[in-house]
Amino acid sequence: MNLFEWKQSNTESIREELKQQIRDGAVVESHFLFSEEDLKEVHDEVLIEDFSEEISFEGVIDLDTELLEDVTTPQDLLEFVPDELAEAMDIDIEVDMGLYEMDFVSLGKIRDQLFAEDYEVEVDEASNKAKVSFKRAKGKITKKKTCGPKMRLKGNKCIPQSGTQKSKERRKGIKLKRAKKASGAGVKKRAAIKAKITKKRVGGRSRSFSGT
Repeated sequence: MNLFEWKQSNTESIREELKQQIRDGAVVESHFLFSEEDLKEVHDEVLIEDFSEEISFEGVIDLDTELLEDVTTPQDLLEFVPDELAEAMDIDIEVDMGLYEMDFVSLGKIRDQLFAEDYEVEVDEASNKAKVSFKRAKGKITKKKTCGPKMRLKGNKCIPQSGTQKSKERRKGIKLKRAKKASGAGVKKRAAIKAKITKKRVGGRSRSFSGT
């Protein structure tokens, strides 16, 4: 890391600390490092990063929405948030078995973390893909705001990332497939999964493959 990169990294760390102070209720009107314009940007970023709105829907909602590139305004991002006291809905996940190695232990853990009653697995040998249906999972759908690929938030707008930020984003994995987050998988696993959620009542319990 050269001097310029160190300065950028140090400034970003102070910026994140300042955001946390604002989240904790601090009133920040001046700062030794940031101008009045910079402080307004920081406040705008906190509002966008902390934005969360619960979504109501009937029928089917697709969580596999691709973020657009080179868009200068924050985009909507939908997530399934497990909640044992929330509504029951079915979660259908398509798994590319060439990228993600399924096993019944991990599927059982995901089922428990989604507060689902059961799950079913259908494998398509021709496409090497599997459909996993988690029955009557409990949770809610929330909408958040985020920047698209290769972009970062600055104030209330998205601007192109620097080389250092792109490297960090690659390690983090931008394309998080909702509901897969509960499994703790890495970037490859995230890229292998597409999720769709259906809100419906299920008569009786579904057959479980977890004990076979």
